[in-house]
Amino acid sequence: MSDKLVWLFDLDNTLHNADVGIFQLINQNMTKYLSEKLSISWVEASALREKYWNEYGATIAGLRLHHPHISIDEFLRFSHPEELVNQALVADINLQKTLRQINGVRVVFSNGPSFYASNILRQLNIDELFEYVFGCDDFNYFYKPDIYAYHTVCRNINSLPEQCVMVDDNLTNLFVAKNMGMKTIWFGENANTNPCVDYVAHNWADLANVSRYFVP
Repeated sequence: MSDKLVWLFDLDNTLHNADVGIFQLINQNMTKYLSEKLSISWVEASALREKYWNEYGATIAGLRLHHPHISIDEFLRFSHPEELVNQALVADINLQKTLRQINGVRVVFSNGPSFYASNILRQLNIDELFEYVFGCDDFNYFYKPDIYAYHTVCRNINSLPEQCVMVDDNLTNLFVAKNMGMKTIWFGENANTNPCVDYVAHNWADLANVSRYFVP
């Protein structure tokens, strides 16, 4: 890739609002899958899902360590039912307009699976605005903030971290990005000033204003 500026966008609670229904939907389906696959009660399955999330940062990490017989791809596809996800999808009214005015290469860098990310982009009619879409399945099921995921993205798009601007609602993810040399934008209602944050954007209208500071 040339010296063109690269924008790395998180997916959930950045490109769309996952808190209003999609996260609950995914969690319910994860619990159902674990209950059926491991022959445990719903309560036990829910507790196991939360335990792995709290201990490892993602349920799939716990499954890989403790239940290697489970297909992670099958688990993710069961947990992200396309039709129900589409019904719960909510995006900011300024999303598409802001994305179109951002100069540079646009990339989705998600902890969700790539098929889920690609579906959401299609439903929001913004898929044509992104040159690359990456999910955890593209990083051998590693995920942010694991530095392997960041290096894999940069390698696959032939870009240096110094060429990248990362937009994410998660401060821990931005901390790693900043340490690698990326510019960082903390996105969301709770975003605030922080040493690892270059700019704050509470919504997509804010991001449109912030994007003017970046010249490819």
